[in-house]
Amino acid sequence: MTVISVAVSSDRIIFVEGSFNGDGTVTIVKDETLNLEDGDRHLAYAVMHKRISDRLSQGAKQIVVKASAGGQYAARTAVLHAAELRGVFLSAVPTGVDVVQVQKNTVSKNYGSRKVDDYVKDDEFIEGHFKGASLRRGSRETAVLLLAAGG
Repeated sequence: MTVISVAVSSDRIIFVEGSFNGDGTVTIVKDETLNLEDGDRHLAYAVMHKRISDRLSQGAKQIVVKASAGGQYAARTAVLHAAELRGVFLSAVPTGVDVVQVQKNTVSKNYGSRKVDDYVKDDEFIEGHFKGASLRRGSRETAVLLLAAGG
C-alpha cells in the first residue's frame, strides 16, 4: 500500500504516489496530473469525481492533501474554485482511507527547519530524498508534503 499526496488548484489535481523507505526516503511510484475538463464546471466536477474515484480505488493507505491556507484578504475566484475542486476530491476518497490535510506553512514546524519552497528549490535535497519514478519539477511541492507527513 502506498501514500498519495495531492495538491489541488482551480483546474487540476497533482498526485504524487509513493512508499516510505526505512532510511527517510520516499520511492515515487507515480507522478501525475488530472486536469479539469473544459465547459460547465458542475459537469466537469462530476467527471473529475469519477476519475478520482477510479484512481483511488487502486489502493492507498493514506491521502495527504495540501490544505487551504486562510488569507487575510478576500478570496479570488481561483481560490474559491480550488476549494470547490478540493471538496470534489475529498468526497471521492474511498471509505476507510486515512486523509490528512497539511498546511504548507506548518511543514517547517513539523519537518526540518526550512520552508517548503526552500526544499522544493534544492535539487540535492530532492535527489537525496526521492527515488523511483521521475518526479516533475512542478510536483516537488506535493512530494515534499508527502515526505513531511511521513517524517
